[in-house]
Amino acid sequence: MTDTEPRSWGQAIQQYEASKKVRPRPDEEYVKPQRVTRWEKSRQEVEYHPILQTFRDAPRENAAVQSEQSKRVGQLNRAKDKQIKYESPFDILTFANMREPLKHDPPAAAEGMLAPFNPLSERPTFRHPLDSCYQYNIVSNLPLTQHHYTAPELRPNVSGDINITKPRLQHMAALPREFNILSNRYVEKHDEKVKLEREIQRRSAAAKYWETHDYEPVLGHYLMPEKEATFQAYLKDELDRQPMKSFNRLPPSLQKGEGFVYDITTHQVKNEDLYSKEQDKAQQKLERDARHWAREEGMRNAGLEQQILSDMRGINRQSHQRYVDRFRHGFNIIDHRDYRDPQTYMAPPRTRPELTLWQTVGPDRPPPPPPPPPPPPAIAPLLSTLPPHFSASLKLGSIGTDFAAGAGTDFVASAPHAAKHGGIKMLAEYEGRNSAAPLQTEQ
Repeated sequence: MTDTEPRSWGQAIQQYEASKKVRPRPDEEYVKPQRVTRWEKSRQEVEYHPILQTFRDAPRENAAVQSEQSKRVGQLNRAKDKQIKYESPFDILTFANMREPLKHDPPAAAEGMLAPFNPLSERPTFRHPLDSCYQYNIVSNLPLTQHHYTAPELRPNVSGDINITKPRLQHMAALPREFNILSNRYVEKHDEKVKLEREIQRRSAAAKYWETHDYEPVLGHYLMPEKEATFQAYLKDELDRQPMKSFNRLPPSLQKGEGFVYDITTHQVKNEDLYSKEQDKAQQKLERDARHWAREEGMRNAGLEQQILSDMRGINRQSHQRYVDRFRHGFNIIDHRDYRDPQTYMAPPRTRPELTLWQTVGPDRPPPPPPPPPPPPAIAPLLSTLPPHFSASLKLGSIGTDFAAGAGTDFVASAPHAAKHGGIKMLAEYEGRNSAAPLQTEQ
């Protein structure tokens, strides 16, 4: 039993009432959302004046103005720094240094640490220390303590006694010279140094010459052989491609026209490359068409063979008795044509009569039927459906004579004739058996 489970009926009632009075979730979740009115939205729509370009709220407008001013000053300072960086570092009118930082008063704590600036201090120069051997000015003959270019406190401290004789301060040990100006020769290795100087002078002159001399306008060629050879090769290539430049700028439809390949009047080839490409393209198309035609012919012949086989199978499934029953009446039941008349056309049979047992195993059995002939080509003309020599037999009256004589046995004795005129044989047998009974004409 858990602590939340009531222990009595009264406690259960109390828990039930408390669950109905106390919310299961915090009170913040049951707060009604704030309702946004149209008045508040209208105030937000007009908080910025589009014509005056100002905010209606004064504190907000003041903050925006101060922000714009500070940003404007910062942008101008950055532009000024960039101008000083890439332009003249001084003012062209006052010659004031534009890159010098602003002057600020030094802090009180640093007054004892900074040494005062001495305007009379000598600036460092690149003069040789032994620029003069005399202790006086050779122009005014005054001592250096009285006549000197530096400040009095920075002038050389020399004794009052002036040495008139020139002291020997510049000697070979102090300032050694490698070239003797009197003999005009180097002190050591004169020939080697002269040769080196001439080589340096020659190369310097050559460098200066090639800086300004590149092309010979009179002779019309470059001075450098390598550059002239490169230019000649480029010129030759351009001349080779010159005849085809105007042609290559034409549209592709005109470039492939026959008029640019050969002369349509004299049939003289103008462009061998284009002519060979056209011939190759025509040959490839002919080969593709030949393969397509051969494939179509093979498919057509296969279809014809399948159709012939289907027709033969359909005919072989029929009974020969249907052909006999068609002519056993002796006349056509539709137009009443008499089949005994020699001039009446009778369709030849396409089925074969069943052979008797004696015809199958006897000594006079017919030879096996020949294999079916190959299908004719697809473009062969239509052949006649009449058997061979059928019209001649009609003219001679052989069929009518056979009917009249009842020569049924002659048809059986002749195997090829029986195969061709099986239906006639059956009619002859039928007429021989019923020669005494007259035929009844169907009404």
